[in-house]
Amino acid sequence: MRPGPLIAIYVLLLYTFLAPLVLLGIFVLFDVLGRGTSTGKKPGTGSSVWKKDPALWTTGDIDVFLDRN
Repeated sequence: MRPGPLIAIYVLLLYTFLAPLVLLGIFVLFDVLGRGTSTGKKPGTGSSVWKKDPALWTTGDIDVFLDRN
């Protein structure tokens, strides 16, 4: 086989496997840079409800958050 098609196949395979990892890295970078900017405070300040990960909030935590806003 000629080298042209082989190079094209290798490049496609490289992009197929590395593109999701590169995008994940970019999203993680933006997530780290964006923490604490929505309230203007540093992360970890405020009440105990805001210190917990929102994915782990209980029903009571959600009620406190909705009542506060």
